[in-house]
Amino acid sequence: MYLKITAAITTLIAFVLGLAVLMNYAKFERAFSSLTESRLAFLVQDLRETLEFGLDLGLDPAAMANTASILAREAAKDPQILSILVFDDQGQVLHRHQREALIHPLRDLPPGWFETALRTHSTATPWRASDPDTLIVGATLTNNFGRVVGGIALRYDRSFHDRELAQALAGLTQAAGLILLAAALIALMSVWLLFRSARRDLNRVGVALTRFLEEADHPAFQPGRGSKLEAGYAAAEQSSREFRRRLRQAERILHLEQRLSNQGKADD
Repeated sequence: MYLKITAAITTLIAFVLGLAVLMNYAKFERAFSSLTESRLAFLVQDLRETLEFGLDLGLDPAAMANTASILAREAAKDPQILSILVFDDQGQVLHRHQREALIHPLRDLPPGWFETALRTHSTATPWRASDPDTLIVGATLTNNFGRVVGGIALRYDRSFHDRELAQALAGLTQAAGLILLAAALIALMSVWLLFRSARRDLNRVGVALTRFLEEADHPAFQPGRGSKLEAGYAAAEQSSREFRRRLRQAERILHLEQRLSNQGKADD
């Protein structure tokens, strides 16, 4: 009985903890993804301002000799940056910085991707996209006449992002598991303490009832203090004893009447 009640309580607690873990993980995932994208957007914005300063001086994006060093400097700010691309308004890659010693070769973006990015995203704020392996944050480049002359695409290692989320989920799950284990032990102890006196009272009442049914002259049951179950049984037993006493008296009266009736018939 104890285990069944404890299992039911533990199942309910596990359901509540599961919902709490999912809700907190979803909240953390949104906050962490937003923070990561905001940080990358800041890097892209800083890089755009640096490159557009050269454009304002009348330099051609393809001819800017210091672009490679600028890209390398920005990529050094975060080791999880896989590559930074600078492309023109036709989608041709003008400059590329890629992290060295990549474990897996970095796949090129699909043909036409750059043109689509330039057409569909605002020139005022950085834009975001993703593929199965990377997070992509980019921005358009405009000259001092407000004309779009190209764009920037920064690719970030998604495995780092996913690994951090997996660690957060594992931490939440572990914490929920420890809480569930502690709650199960507390529930078991509580159920045992709650029903211990009731089970003891039931055992005493069961033994007393067996003796009462088997031994008519058995001493009256003495209930313990504070036990309503034992007090109720003691009252029921007392009523039964009283009923038995009256039944025996009635049987003796009937037997006496029967004897008197038989004796009167014999005298006649």
